[in-house]
Amino acid sequence: MKKYFLLFLGLLLVVSSTWAADVKKVAVLPFTVNSADNIDNIRDGIWDMLISRISVDGKIDVAERYAVSDAMGRARKKGLTRAEVYSLGRKMKVDYVVWGSITKIGNNISVDGKLVDMASGKSPVSVFVQSQGMDEVIPKINDFAKRIDYHILGRVPSTFEALPSPALPPAVPAMPQQASQQQGQTPTGPREPQAAEALRSKEGTFTSVINPDFITAPQPLDRKGFWMSQKFETSFVGMDIGDVYGDGKNEVVVIDVNSVMIYRKEGKALKLLQKIRGESYNQYLSVDVADINGNGVQEIFVTCMSQGTLDSFVLEYRDGKFVKIASRIRAFLRVISVSGKPVLIGQSLGVQSAFDSPIYEYVWRSGKYKPDRKMKIPQGLAVYDVMLEPLDKDGPDKVIALDDYDYIRVYEPTDVPFVSLQKFGGSRELIWKSDEKYGGSNNFFDTLQTSSNVASTDNPPPRPYVNIRMLSYDISKKGKKELIVAKNISAVGRVFKNLKAFTSSEIYDLEWNGIGFADVWKTKKIQGYISDIQIKDIDNDGKDEVVIALILSADLGLNARSVVVSYTITPQP
Repeated sequence: MKKYFLLFLGLLLVVSSTWAADVKKVAVLPFTVNSADNIDNIRDGIWDMLISRISVDGKIDVAERYAVSDAMGRARKKGLTRAEVYSLGRKMKVDYVVWGSITKIGNNISVDGKLVDMASGKSPVSVFVQSQGMDEVIPKINDFAKRIDYHILGRVPSTFEALPSPALPPAVPAMPQQASQQQGQTPTGPREPQAAEALRSKEGTFTSVINPDFITAPQPLDRKGFWMSQKFETSFVGMDIGDVYGDGKNEVVVIDVNSVMIYRKEGKALKLLQKIRGESYNQYLSVDVADINGNGVQEIFVTCMSQGTLDSFVLEYRDGKFVKIASRIRAFLRVISVSGKPVLIGQSLGVQSAFDSPIYEYVWRSGKYKPDRKMKIPQGLAVYDVMLEPLDKDGPDKVIALDDYDYIRVYEPTDVPFVSLQKFGGSRELIWKSDEKYGGSNNFFDTLQTSSNVASTDNPPPRPYVNIRMLSYDISKKGKKELIVAKNISAVGRVFKNLKAFTSSEIYDLEWNGIGFADVWKTKKIQGYISDIQIKDIDNDGKDEVVIALILSADLGLNARSVVVSYTITPQP
């Protein structure tokens, strides 16, 4: 009898351990709050709601709040990076982590949440909601919890059967290219989808992102030449176009936070040719493509911050693969056009502020990229804020810049520090200043100084931002270049130092009229945030297009969706 009892006890322990192994562990982190008001009650309410809704007896075990708070420690008082979220998940030994942000501006509340699968490293379930109050937020959070349980268990638990929730958008068939590829067929090139079809997804439609008639009169961008790529589940930080394989065809090079992706436009979609991953602690800030070393193959220049210091590098295609031909470049890098030729400029990390160092031209010498001549650009401007272009045809170059407040300024080339040029009443070097703000970026970074200050004070200093590039191009074909500049728009203006919250954007064509820059045309509002812009030949038809990298989600990047959009240029008579 004792023998059978021991056997039964052993079987019970085995079964119990099997049941325990089937229980999935989830940690719900308190959402990061971005608000001038105290909305801790909203954060805690959402926190409690997710914990109670996700938990399923015997199936899903959700960590208690105190356990999460203990594991987070001081990190609870600041926004978490993706790497920190993974680190917390490993520390707590959970299978999934739920994290996100709550942003309140005026009466508007936006909530962005993600489920992180620790095993796959992916975020298969997400939610993003914007509303004026909590009436719309609560059902969405409830639905978010339901979809998390469905993902983990493969079914909706019975505990949700009595809970009301809004209906999910109906499933939409894959785009023709995707469907043919799934069936193992070669795309046959069906008719080009309209904007609404191209932007349709399982999360709904984004028909207002790009309107094919979005150019105010006159219309230099041809609506028939409108094209938009498939949607990418990442945030495109920067983009450039060039022949990086040296085969006479242009590729689209984009970066997210720590990856370089090389695409080629084939048919109606972007085909991924190469993805080069960086380290988890890297933060990529900008990307440029140009042949600076003069060997006939265009290099890829990536500005990279690594643990508070600059660690920029250069990639080049050699012997059938991309290799780093230069690394540990302690400079912000940008390629600008000077007298019609690409010039690499660089700027070392400043002491008082990130961009208070002088700007130099960088040249290829003795197998290295080295600083050469000091540029006649006011010290204190960032490499991302400046260009050198003549205002009139065949005239001398002027410095065209975006200042700290995103106003366009035009200067005579000078070594005078930028702070000295901002004196009351203007300076003799200042030629013109705009009344409108342009540019605008969510692409910020921390240095060793700013990260320590942000963590140690309730009134942190402004973070440095990488602005969108400005371009010059003769779109009207009048023999005189115009200034092409993007403007990202925030619902509350730009009053917050470290929270920009851009939700829409516009593109402007400005022409110098002898007194100042005046509008030639501009787009209507584009629903989304422009992270980069270029005018180059994206489809290898021998003609340049206006190309933008557009982030569709108007949040802090937790639920990022990006596309590349291009328009054919049609000069007006």
